[in-house]
Order: sequence, then structure tokens, then C-alpha cells
Amino acid sequence: MDGSIDLTLSPRYSTGHVEPSYSYDASKTLWVEMRDGTGIKDGRYVANGICHNCRTWRSGSIDFNSTAQPMIYAVGPDELYLSTNALDAGLRRHDYYGNFKIDLQAAKGDIAQFPPKDLSNANATMDGHEENDHEYSSSLHAVAMAGTFVIIFPVGVFYQKVLRTVRWHWITQAFGVVVVLAGAGLGLGMSRYYNRSKHYNSAHQLIGIVVVLLVLLQASLGSVHHRIFKAKQQPTMMGIIHRFLGPILICVGIINGVLGFNLAVASHHNIGYAIVVLIVVIILFGAAFFQMRRRRRQEAFNTPAAQNFSSAYNNPSHANDIPLQPSNGAPPAYGRPLGA
Repeated sequence: MDGSIDLTLSPRYSTGHVEPSYSYDASKTLWVEMRDGTGIKDGRYVANGICHNCRTWRSGSIDFNSTAQPMIYAVGPDELYLSTNALDAGLRRHDYYGNFKIDLQAAKGDIAQFPPKDLSNANATMDGHEENDHEYSSSLHAVAMAGTFVIIFPVGVFYQKVLRTVRWHWITQAFGVVVVLAGAGLGLGMSRYYNRSKHYNSAHQLIGIVVVLLVLLQASLGSVHHRIFKAKQQPTMMGIIHRFLGPILICVGIINGVLGFNLAVASHHNIGYAIVVLIVVIILFGAAFFQMRRRRRQEAFNTPAAQNFSSAYNNPSHANDIPLQPSNGAPPAYGRPLGA
């Protein structure tokens, strides 16, 4: 929907549990000739149109003589409304769906009297119960990937750079690698259900695949470097690459999250995503600042002068025992007093 057209009807084909595809060819493909009265009336969507080439299609047909023709419907998601009249606009998975049957014999009428004035539901009946649905794979993919690049990997860097604990660094990063692989698998699996992603050629997908491969390389570099460093106590080129590649992958992964929400037709989530990123940055940089400040203060207390002062302060009876620097000779002569 947009400001000029109240309702947009997009006739599409579907070959299974995937997003229906729109393709227009008046001579071969179904298309709908819209008529007056189409729009939103009293809170209801009303589409008055004549469907051409609708009796048969590539994967099925419809029996216009049937008194109980099976039909399906799907609605939602409620949180997002398409603000476009593009017939090939990307769709998201519905919130709920169901089946119904319609008496096509009773639905016949004179085309000269179309559209009808009576819009009451007299020829359709529900078939079974309404089912709930959700994009679970999409949500889990977003949580896994965003959670890893925004929280898990940065915390792993914090352990190494600030707290200087190698053990917790590799434990955190290894856990992050596992989560990334699981998230990537979910993303690749669900991509085949949508027209916008089934060809795996979007920027988000291409960047994501490269980042996942580099994450595996990054983990390998860190592991090999650690083994060599423990054996020889010498830095390695792999360690240098590991040190600089990590922050780059984190930044690229976070940016790719924005592209991911755009690809999923969920760009409205980018605001909340940016807020979470900002909060994590503030917390980690704040903790790093106070930790480094505390370390500097501790290092200042470990200097020889601070140790001497601490010894004299804690043992007043031995304050006079602190050795003084020996004199190299007599003190310098003072000048002649004024007025002498």
C-alpha cells in the first residue's frame, strides 16, 4: 500500500513452501484486471478484479464446477506492513495460515454486474484450524550472528587485551566460532525459501560467507601461533596477522548485520541493533579504561621509591634505618652574608 493506491494485488506462482514469485506475461501468465471498488473499506481489504489465465498453471489447476474447491490463506506479519505498490516486492513469512473451501458454483455471476454489491461471506467455509507460523530460522540466525560479532568476540578480545588472560580468550573465541558456524548454517538453509536470497548473490550473503571463512582462518592462526610461542617464546607472523585480522572481522561482521536486516525486509530492527552495539561499546571501553587505570596505579606502587615509602610508612620504628645516599664531600660554601 502507498498514498496513491489503497490496495495492491500481486498475482504470484508458488511451487511449494517457498515465497511465491511474481512474473508478468499477459499471454502466458496469470494477471488480474483490477476494477472499481478496490481498496480498504470499513477495515476490510476489498479487491475487485478479473483474473486472466487462472484456470490452469504450471503446477495445478482450479475446478470452477466444484462446490468445495480447496483454498489457502495466510496473514501477517503484523509488525510490518509493506509500504510499496511494487508487484514483485519481497515478502516475509506469515504469522498464521489456514485452509478453507469455496463453492465456485455459487460464486458464478454475470460479468456485467461485477463487482457485486453484496460482500457477505456466504460461499466459503473454514477447513480445519488456523495454524501459527514464525520465521524461527531467521530469528535464530540474527541472534547467533549479531550476538557473536557484537558481544562474544568483543568480550574475547577484552579478555586478551585488557584482562590478559589467554585461557578465557581462546575459550570465548572458540565458543563464538561454534555459534557463527551454527548461525551461518541457519542462514544458508533458510535462504532457499525466499526469492531475494535463493540465488546467494546478495551483498549480505557474499560478505557473510567470506567473513565466516576468515573466522575459521583467524581461529587457526591464533591456535598455531600460541603453540609456537609456548615452545619458542618468540612472536610469529601468524600472531601479527591474528592480532589485526580479529578487529577487522568484528567490524565487518557488525556492519553486515545491518545488510542482513535489510535483506530480511526487517530494516526497522536496525535502530535497536545500533543501540545494542553502542551499549556494548560503551561497557567494554569503559571497563577497559578503568582496568587500565587500576593497572597503572598498581604499577606505580611497585616502583623502588614507592616500595621504600611503603616500608617506612608500614614500619615507623625502622624509618631511620633507610640508608641515605653518601655525600661526595663538604657542602658548597655559602655566599657572604648581606651587610657583612
